[in-house]
Amino acid sequence: MINGTSAGPRPGAGDRPTARVEACGLRLRLLGGFSAWVDGRPVQADAWRRRKVSRLVKLLALAPDHRLHREQVECVLWPALDPRAAAQNLHHTLYRARHALEPGLPRRAEPRFVRLQNDLLELAPGGELESDLERFEQAAAAAFASLPDAELFTEAVGRFGGELLPEERFEDWAIDRRDTVKATYVELLLELAAIERGRARLDAAIDALKRIVAVEPLHEDAQAQLLYLHGLAGRRHLAVAHYHRFRDLLRSELEAEPLPTTIEIYRSVVSGRICPSDRIAMDMASRGARFERERAAPALELRP
Repeated sequence: MINGTSAGPRPGAGDRPTARVEACGLRLRLLGGFSAWVDGRPVQADAWRRRKVSRLVKLLALAPDHRLHREQVECVLWPALDPRAAAQNLHHTLYRARHALEPGLPRRAEPRFVRLQNDLLELAPGGELESDLERFEQAAAAAFASLPDAELFTEAVGRFGGELLPEERFEDWAIDRRDTVKATYVELLLELAAIERGRARLDAAIDALKRIVAVEPLHEDAQAQLLYLHGLAGRRHLAVAHYHRFRDLLRSELEAEPLPTTIEIYRSVVSGRICPSDRIAMDMASRGARFERERAAPALELRP
């Protein structure tokens, strides 16, 4: 699989191709959808009307040091072709990619952004590349390396602009990196929820947990914490409704029931054992259970 990051300045997650971005070099938006800017000017969508052209740029953007051997690219983009035909297709796609980013590139001129040298394809070899993905990953690394700091975690979460390349959702070369990015986002939110809970900021903690279940509805750790915090906040009716939605989702998606711990939290909220007067610490984020399920997992006999 193709993976990797590189250092350097990075763009904000909210960049859009219709906005002018005052920066030199190549800037890429990879989170929430693909778009590009060159020297602050958006590359128009019709420049990517051939999907292989944009995929070539995306492959290099995700690759370590933004560099791949030409045979790696040929195997990914044209797996069914013989080497000669794949090489010809790469030649044509490389030409189109260069001119998508540099429409006025003279014949035989050295391209700035997509180069082939000694069988290595490289994106922005002069270091003129920024991406929202790398900016998010850099912010996440800084947050995890620090003492628990709500501001750093909030900043990292804010850098997440959405699913990595959603238009390539079923492409094998993007799956591993997409899963890693989403897992990083979820871990950031779990830590942020724990920090906010420790500061008695229940609404902020609940908001972080809601963001988790928005991208991973079957994340039972986050779902159970939401039940608990709704109980602490005195919102028993919300906890009850939330539990039943989650239970129905488990039954429809996995033919399973909530885990015993989740059921016990629900019963404690309903009975009033978890309520605004209860401030007993319950650090569920670090208790080690990841609540991952196999689709064929049997339903639990215990029911509320």
